[in-house]
Amino acid sequence: MLAKGYPVTSVDEIIDVAGVSKGSFYHHFDSKEELALTAMHEFLAEGAALMMEGPFRDVADPKKRAIAFLKHVESVTMRLWNHGCLLVMFSVELAGTSPRVREETSAILVNMIDRIGAILRPLTKEGGGTMPMTASAMANMYMAVIDGSLVYARATGDSSCIARNLKTFRQQIEAMSKGT
Repeated sequence: MLAKGYPVTSVDEIIDVAGVSKGSFYHHFDSKEELALTAMHEFLAEGAALMMEGPFRDVADPKKRAIAFLKHVESVTMRLWNHGCLLVMFSVELAGTSPRVREETSAILVNMIDRIGAILRPLTKEGGGTMPMTASAMANMYMAVIDGSLVYARATGDSSCIARNLKTFRQQIEAMSKGT
């Protein structure tokens, strides 16, 4: 599904690659959609651990920790999203036709924005910094950079754009937080 997309990937292809019978597939999953959501949650759990467990956590100063977080995510982009992202893919491909997918992807995005916002808060006025926006707004912008970069990377075949765009975002945040 990550390589070809959800609509094009058939249950027959999935069971062929997995080396299981159709009966086994349907014993564990009620539908292809259920398998997709399970795969997305596992994909995201691994990605969230990589994103949120970096060396930035050891930085004592909250403002420096926020910038270190942004640098950390830049450094792991290829491991996180070299082949794309199931959350973005399913949001684009399925959210309009599957209420369950829309609800789950929306809940995940809200949670990610909350978690990232908590890390970035010290850079904002509400967190004692100088950035004239809320932590939630900054985290929303950050997610928009990631998601837009993932769509661009898929369209162009150039996943290196993700790290470049995140670096540009970080550099802009650093400059703005210093008042320059």
